[in-house]
Amino acid sequence: MKKIIAIVMTVLIAAFALTGCGGKDSVSETVNVAVLNGPTGMGAVQLTDMTDKYNVETYEAPTDIAPKLISGEVDVAALPSNMAAVLFNKTEGKIVAVTPLALGVLYIVGNDTDIDSLEDLNGRTVLSSGQGGTPEYALQKVLDNAGLTMGEDVTVEWLASHADVNQKLLAEPGTIAMVPEPFVSAATAGSENVKVLFDMNELWKDATGQDFPMGVLVATKDFADSRSADMEVLLGDLKASVDFVNEDSDEAAQLIVDKGFLGDAAMAKKAIPGCSLVCFTGDDQAAGIEMLKVFNKTMFEINPQAVGGKLPGDELYYTGN
Repeated sequence: MKKIIAIVMTVLIAAFALTGCGGKDSVSETVNVAVLNGPTGMGAVQLTDMTDKYNVETYEAPTDIAPKLISGEVDVAALPSNMAAVLFNKTEGKIVAVTPLALGVLYIVGNDTDIDSLEDLNGRTVLSSGQGGTPEYALQKVLDNAGLTMGEDVTVEWLASHADVNQKLLAEPGTIAMVPEPFVSAATAGSENVKVLFDMNELWKDATGQDFPMGVLVATKDFADSRSADMEVLLGDLKASVDFVNEDSDEAAQLIVDKGFLGDAAMAKKAIPGCSLVCFTGDDQAAGIEMLKVFNKTMFEINPQAVGGKLPGDELYYTGN
């Protein structure tokens, strides 16, 4: 009996040691991860401390990440949602879209305005940044759904940056603007007269039947195919990180600042709910893929170049193994 117990204990200790070293939660080799500062990347904040698994680098612009992804220097990346299709087309299918990361971080806000419905925007001017990108096409879609034509019924004044939009918004009562988090939180904190008028996620959902994915996790097809076990470990860790940010806003906000995603913990805490951070895994994965499909189809219908000139088929989307 003592011998049997000793054998059992040896097996248990070995299993514990394996788990302690990573076990099924380890990766075969370091995963190179690129994320953007701000809402698109900050859901991955806990991965930055998992240096035994991930090499996480943060970047200011998608154009800084794209070449590294195409060359294979980066395995997975957090990017604006339309970039998945753009890079898929550019590389002839060597990129896959894995899961949405942030939903509808855009909001229409006003400084001391009398706007109660989208129809009230008729004859008005909206300030925004992001001409030629997702913000422009999203605004066009929701205005069309309300029976308004952008450029005719509603004038859009395109500025160089979200910071420029906020500066003018705060300085001029009566101004209407479309900005993302954390600029929404900055604007509402800067003046009690600035109020959120519309949530673009809700407007997009009214127009398309799906939530509005603003950020997406993409991977090289080579990584997804040859290191599928590592992909599943990554998704598990990313889901846990996203849940941590959403559920423990005080600790998460400070970590987000410490890791350089945002500059102020109080602002980060205020912005987190409006960032709608997500990670679709397991049984929820199909819902995330459907959301991306509707997004890409809508973008393509508005302007084919928004998704790289051609609407990708199912081969764009990672569905696991």
